[in-house]
Amino acid sequence: MFLCTLVTYRLPKISTSVKTQLNVINITSKRQVDKPIKLTAKLIASALPRTNRYDIKDATVSGLRLRISPTRRRVFVALGKVKATNQVRVLTLGDANLLTLDRARQLATDFLTKLHLGIDVRKVAAEQELVDSNKKITLHDAMEQYLSDRQLKPSTVKDYRYEIPLYCKAFLTLPVQEITEDSVCKWYLSNSHRSTSIDKAFRSLRAILQYQVGLHTITFNPAHAVTIRKLRYKIKPRTRRVESHNITKFVDSWLKLMVEGAINPIQGDFILMLLMSGLRLSECRKLKWSNICYELYAITVYDTKNGSDHTIPLTPLIFDVFQRRKNDNPKENPFIFPAMQGKGISETKHINDCRKTLDKISTTANIDCVRPHDIRRTFTSILDELNISESNIKALLNHNDGTVTRKHYLQSTNIETKRSNLWEVGKFLESSVTVKRNGSTWESLGTLRHYVYGTADIEYVIEKDKVTAKGILESMR
Repeated sequence: MFLCTLVTYRLPKISTSVKTQLNVINITSKRQVDKPIKLTAKLIASALPRTNRYDIKDATVSGLRLRISPTRRRVFVALGKVKATNQVRVLTLGDANLLTLDRARQLATDFLTKLHLGIDVRKVAAEQELVDSNKKITLHDAMEQYLSDRQLKPSTVKDYRYEIPLYCKAFLTLPVQEITEDSVCKWYLSNSHRSTSIDKAFRSLRAILQYQVGLHTITFNPAHAVTIRKLRYKIKPRTRRVESHNITKFVDSWLKLMVEGAINPIQGDFILMLLMSGLRLSECRKLKWSNICYELYAITVYDTKNGSDHTIPLTPLIFDVFQRRKNDNPKENPFIFPAMQGKGISETKHINDCRKTLDKISTTANIDCVRPHDIRRTFTSILDELNISESNIKALLNHNDGTVTRKHYLQSTNIETKRSNLWEVGKFLESSVTVKRNGSTWESLGTLRHYVYGTADIEYVIEKDKVTAKGILESMR
């Protein structure tokens, strides 16, 4: 039988002052409110870790603390409030094993002085970090940021990515902060031989840099110097069109080439649609069968330049164009004017361009070559010649009209008003055609529909001589 003797030992009693110096607390006692203590090298070295992280406040520099973690890591931190906002800010000064106490007190004093003066060191540090990061943003990066942040049309994005690398090559890899007013002005003036292209690129550059001003990457837009110094080129607006005295030649050539099969019928129908409706090339080529409303007999154009849907009512001639496309197009193709693919017609793609066909028509007519947007200007000139009001012309061109009266009260956007005005254009085009019969030249209404689409009977009404500018002038006398 074994006997066990329990022996107890009484630990020596530690005075309160010693406990304070050694940072020892009774486990069973409630935690006392931490009071500032004058930090010393000995106290820092002997500070013991606890279950949770804790701080020892310095009595010499209010706001300096020794922070001890459960992993025995000791660091100096400075803690204070911003005078203006009363927000708490904490700064880690460094490892207590590497940073001397005197140096820690000096750093803490500098930090706390800034807070007392109302300087938010966290905000200042963030701004400086932003400035440092912005120094790395080149013009190319700024362009990509501008294009990704804004909701732009694919064609606009394509233009930016073409113009900026091509015309702004000198700035492309430069940080935006290094692009100066003088460098932009010098670049702009050195390209006077291509003033139209460089002015368009300049507007793109100015928009990109202005966006960086809004993001506070730069404080001002250096591109504004070109305008302020009055260096902008005077770009003349494009006014090329089929003149009134050449419309007969143009329509006669179109009719001749269509009847002879010298031009593709899809291209021919497309050009006539441009001339009858005044649509932009990008709008007309994307027209789909699903855009047609057979209740109103109208077609709606979506994704327009100004973002507003544009409704075009059908006229007899437009309806005939659509009817022939319906009969000749592949049923699978959703577009009214499909693209050619090989020797056939594409079942999925739409027409892209008609410049070659326009060149052939212009050459046959012996007039200056025109482009798709020139046809839109020709359409506008016809409306003006027919004495159509300006508000009605704007409605047919889908131009915004900011006046309250025109916007809310005039019926310029009324679909039947539009149909009536478009039919006047259709009649004007048909009456511009000359046909020869028995050696005589006659004017006929319905000629286009009769010869090309077979939907009208020809009735000869007025004999017409060759139309020239001089003849129009003489007829006014």
